[in-house]
Amino acid sequence: MEEQIDANLRRVYADTVQEEVPERFLKLLDELREKGKAVPDSEADS
Repeated sequence: MEEQIDANLRRVYADTVQEEVPERFLKLLDELREKGKAVPDSEADS
């Protein structure tokens, strides 16, 4: 039983890792990077 659970978890994890990141998440990451560049270092550490 444990082996089946282990194999299923590994398969689901492998499938998930191979999925593409949705475009809306990539856009959000870009926006956050740009906002991070605009924040002075002293504020970014807070």
